[in-house]
Amino acid sequence: MKNIYMILLTVVAALYACSSDDAVVEQKTFEAGKTYFMTVDATKGVNETASPTYRRALTLSGNTLTPTWAIGEKVYVYPTTAVTPFWFDGCLEAKSAGSTTQLDGALSLPSGWTEDISVYIGYAPQFKLQFPRSGDLDYTGQVGTLSDIATKYDYAIATGVMFDIENDHITAINTATFESQQAIVKFTLNDGTDALSPTALTIDYGSEPLELTGIPNTTYTTNGAGILFVAVPGFTDANVTLTATCSSGTYTYTRSNVTFANGKYYEISVKMKKQ
Repeated sequence: MKNIYMILLTVVAALYACSSDDAVVEQKTFEAGKTYFMTVDATKGVNETASPTYRRALTLSGNTLTPTWAIGEKVYVYPTTAVTPFWFDGCLEAKSAGSTTQLDGALSLPSGWTEDISVYIGYAPQFKLQFPRSGDLDYTGQVGTLSDIATKYDYAIATGVMFDIENDHITAINTATFESQQAIVKFTLNDGTDALSPTALTIDYGSEPLELTGIPNTTYTTNGAGILFVAVPGFTDANVTLTATCSSGTYTYTRSNVTFANGKYYEISVKMKKQ
């Protein structure tokens, strides 16, 4: 029994030594005040439930939104395996237009950070890349146009982007495949006779309501009377209530078992009832 016990101790010690050595070898550091240059190939991808006619770009032809990159579109970087995760200052930019592109740019630790940040390359080395803004997904402030959504709310994220760091260069090992984080819905609102062009619209689907407030008249000049485009985080089998605030009063519409899948484009005509 004593011999077996000693053998077990030896094996455990050996495993611990190996894992410790690997951790030291694989640990690398982002240095405060240093600029890093990152390059990654990027393509469009969608969830399995997504429509093949809608991915990230918002060029509408008929009832189809086509997937393309535009030169100069910005992508933000979050190293998920950093000991202290953070968003880099700076961004990557698309260098060509089309369904695939190369993203590159200059990055640095957030302004005001004075300490280096370590990353563990050996443990699921990953970056998250996010378009078109960094930070939490925020759908407040929409004005109801496709151009507004494309600029601020058409979130697409690539996760599991493997990387390596050599001196001041960050090189992605695999392609970044972006997936949409919301549905895009074209609402055509009416009261059965006339188009309704509200100054505010609330979409209540059981989670925190999505509110469009202060919708300008220019939205309807661009879209047409009663038409709003809205980026909506996906949900399944929800009870949905729309509330529209118009100059002629408040109108509502309720429907059960509604599903909006991330990555899909919907066109919905809504006959609303005045309260």
